[in-house]
Amino acid sequence: MLPRFVWAQTMTSISTAFGWISNVEYAGFWTALEQGYFAEEGIDATFISGGPQAPDTLVSLAADNSQISTANWLPILDAIAQGNDFVILGATWQRSPAAMISLAAKPLRTPEDLVGARILAQNQSDSVIIDAILSKAGLPLEYEIIPTGFSPEPLLAGDGDFYFAFATNQPITLENLGLVEGTDFFVTLLDDLGYQVKQGLLVAKRDFVAENRDAVVGYLRAYLRGWQYAIDNPTYAPQIVIDKYGADLGLDAAQQQRQMELQIPLVAPAEGGELFLFDPALIDVDMRPIAEASGRTVPPTEGLVDLTPLQEALASL
Repeated sequence: MLPRFVWAQTMTSISTAFGWISNVEYAGFWTALEQGYFAEEGIDATFISGGPQAPDTLVSLAADNSQISTANWLPILDAIAQGNDFVILGATWQRSPAAMISLAAKPLRTPEDLVGARILAQNQSDSVIIDAILSKAGLPLEYEIIPTGFSPEPLLAGDGDFYFAFATNQPITLENLGLVEGTDFFVTLLDDLGYQVKQGLLVAKRDFVAENRDAVVGYLRAYLRGWQYAIDNPTYAPQIVIDKYGADLGLDAAQQQRQMELQIPLVAPAEGGELFLFDPALIDVDMRPIAEASGRTVPPTEGLVDLTPLQEALASL
C-alpha cells in the first residue's frame, strides 16, 4: 500500500491500555510505533503498561485514560453489567494462548483427562473454565484446584497433575530447564479442549468509535500493519522491546525471541483469514454459553461487537 503522509492535519490522541508489562506480547503495537504507522494515520499513539501494580485495562477505559483497551471475555461482560457501553472491535489472538501443561507421565489430551485431576492454577476462579470444558463434554465436575505461582516448577515437583499456563510463556521456563516439548512435557491449548473463547479483545467506548470513526479505522490499519511487519520479521519486535519499550524491565533477549516464535502461530490467521478478525457467530456458539454458565448476562451479539471499522481497515490494506 502507499504510505499515508501526515502534513499539517490535527493528530488524534489514542491511548491503548495493555494488560501486561511492555514485552513482546504486544509486538504489533511497538512495531507500528517504531515504523511510524500510527503517525502516518494521524494518530498520536500512547500506551498504558499493565502488570501487577497497574490499573485494570477496563478501568482505564471507563475513566477515559485510554481510548482502546485489551481485555478478555468475562471481564468485558462484567464491565458492561456495571453500566459501561463498551464495544468489541477485534481480537489480537486468533487462538487463545491459554493452555495447560502436562508431563509425559500423565499427558493431557482430552477433556476426559481432567476428571479427577489436581490442577495447579494461579487463580481459584479458573474453576469456571474447567467447569465449562467438562460441562461441554458432558463430564462430571470432579477435579481439584491447587493454588500455585507463576512458575510451572511445582508441576515438576508433583504438586499437581496439570498446570494452567500461557502457551507463550511457561513452556519457555521448562525448555530452559532442559525439557523438550512433545517428549518431556505437553502444551494443550484450552481451545483444543473445547474452551474456544477469544482473548486479547480490542475494546472501546461506543461513543468514541462513533465520534472518531475515521481515526479508529486509521488506528486499526496501523496496528494491523505493525503486526504483519512483526510476523514477517520475527526478530524485529524482540529487539526493539529489549532496546526501547521494555528496556527498564530487565527482560531477557532470548526469552523474548522465543516468546515471539511461540505467539506467531496464535496471532497469525489461518489461510484465508485476516488479522484481528473473527466470526461473531463464535460468541453465540461457544462464548455466550460459557459466560451464562458462570452466571453472567451477555448482551445481544450485534450490539456487543462492531467489526466494521476493522473490516474497513483491512479492505484498505
